[in-house]
Formats: sequence, structure tokens, C-alpha cells
Amino acid sequence: MEDFKDFITEKKEDDTYQLVILSHDDPHDPNETAPLVQKKAKELGIEVFLAELMGCYLEDGEGDTKLLYTYPVDENGKADLPTIKKDSEYSEPIIMNPKNTLVMVRGLNAKDGCASWWTMVRTLEYAGFKILNSVKCNDICNDKWHNQMMFQRHEINTPRTVLIRHAAGDVDAAEKLDNKFPMILKTSIGSQGIGVMWVESAKSLHGIVQLLYRENPYIDIILQEHIKTNYDVRVIVVGGEILGAMKRPIIKGDFRSNVSQGSVPETFELTKLEKKESLRAAIAVDGDIVGVDFIPSKDREKENPYFIEVNSTPGLVGIEAVLSKAVSKPLVKEKGISITLEILKKYKNRDLWKGIKA
Repeated sequence: MEDFKDFITEKKEDDTYQLVILSHDDPHDPNETAPLVQKKAKELGIEVFLAELMGCYLEDGEGDTKLLYTYPVDENGKADLPTIKKDSEYSEPIIMNPKNTLVMVRGLNAKDGCASWWTMVRTLEYAGFKILNSVKCNDICNDKWHNQMMFQRHEINTPRTVLIRHAAGDVDAAEKLDNKFPMILKTSIGSQGIGVMWVESAKSLHGIVQLLYRENPYIDIILQEHIKTNYDVRVIVVGGEILGAMKRPIIKGDFRSNVSQGSVPETFELTKLEKKESLRAAIAVDGDIVGVDFIPSKDREKENPYFIEVNSTPGLVGIEAVLSKAVSKPLVKEKGISITLEILKKYKNRDLWKGIKA
């Protein structure tokens, strides 16, 4: 009987956890993911804290616990941050224990300042907390060139890509891509389609590169062959499993397909090959919850897709809207799903929690 009681107690502990979202999202923007996750976590009865990264800090608690101090956040997710005209006091600390606290990181770029924020995330990771996603994953995904290097290392199909190493490197880079214009130029750091440019000629390439290096002499720029397509695909991979995919049509009058830039996503059914390669791409970047982006090949059943990048903080609003709608098929009516709820449910399985000890 005691063994049975222990089993029940252990099972209950395994099924419950608290979620701390370290976020620099705008809680009042309906396209931001952190407020959506907060809302869905509450629906599942998960204790959830939305902590604004600006100004928050950690202290050691008793035993393995950490105390997270943050400025007060109201029920709508708005933080009471200090200004020049007013001060603000910290709220009561969030008590965190690696045995029952899951930490999700949102809106934070490892390469774009915010060094102290990432030091705090690393501290939690070294203390054994499960971080979604790991610092390693964010380091790879927040740098497009690093992302490409991991694709090449794992032999994942991707458009030919070269690094422009200095202000006069555009000629050599274009030659490596056989001078086949148009090409796609990207700053190595950037998200939501920002820093991605369409280049039609060697002359325009030279002008763009000169301008970028004049603004920032230490910038990393990559040049990529253009794969002609009418759409790309975003696949959400969670804990080594594909939870959903959506087709993102190219925006009219543009060459990008980002939902944040105006693309209207649609449901999409993956082939076996696309599923296999998408999972490999997620593994290549050590991803827990990632958005894998690819351009489909002409023969989707037999030819590998062209993988563009993996996003370590994928927006969930667009795919949530797509998958939550009821899907009608001949003789079948499928009820839509909330991919955000599915993600949160999945992490009730403690086998997916892998804290890192220094």
C-alpha cells in the first residue's frame, strides 16, 4: 500500500510544474507569443509567471532554489518599469526550483546586447533548470551563419550560402555563387524578415554591402542563392516530435513569407521525407521547441527540401490560428488543436527535462 501511495505522489509531481517566462515581448501586441503561452498555461492550471527581463535579477535561495526578482507585471502582462520621472519597486521574488520549474525564454537575442540577461539564463541552466531553449540552441539559431554551419556539419540540404567577410568581399562572394542573380543577402543577426534583402545585380550588391559596413564595420553578412518558390514552410518541432506545420505564401509585392510581415499562413501536410529532414534540422541545433523553415523541392516525395534556418523562439500566434480552426475533409470533420496547449501538455513528461550541471 505504501508503494502505491508513493507511486501516486510521484505521478502527481511529474504532472505538475510551474512555468516562468523570461520575456522581452510586448504583452500588448497580439502577435507576441509570451502572453499567448501565459493564457494557455492558466487554462491548464499551470502556475505561470511572466517576468520582464528588463531589470530582473537572481539570488540564491535555500538549497537548490533561486529567487527571481522582477518589476511588477499586471494581469495583462505589462511590467511597471521605472522611468526618469518615477521609480518602481520589485515585486515579491518568484521562488524557483529545478525540480518543478520550467523556464521559457522569449524575445531575447544572444548576439544583440543583453549580455547580463544571458548570464542569468546560463546561471539557471548550470543550476539544473530546464531552459526552453538551451543557451547552446539560442547561440546557434540567433546567428544565421552559425545556423548554416550546423546544417553543413549534419549534411542537411540548404541553399548555397557564403559569408561576406569584409567591405570588399562582395565580388568574391558572388563569384562563389556563380554570379547568378537575383540573390538573397542577410545580416547574420535578425529575425521576422528584418535584415533580409533581395539583390538583383552585382552593382546593387556592392552598394548594399558598402552601406552596411559603413554603419557597422563588424557586421556579419551572408549571401545566399535564391530558390524560386511561391511559399515556404514552418514546422514546429517539440521534444523531438512534429506538432504542426504551416505553409507561408510569399507576400504580394515582396519576396519574404514571414507572418510578422503580412503573410497569411495555411495548413500544410508534410511528406515522410520532409518530416524526417525537419527532425534532423531540429536535432542539429539542439532544439527543444523550434520552428524549422524550409523551401519545398520540386519532387517533395523524393528530393530533400532546402532548409533556410531554425528559429529558437518561434512565434506561435500564426500557427496557433491556423491549427485551431476546424479542418474539413471529405466525409471527415477534424477538430482543430491549440498547438500552444499541446506544447505545455508535452512538458508534463519529465523525461523531456534535462537540466545541465556545470
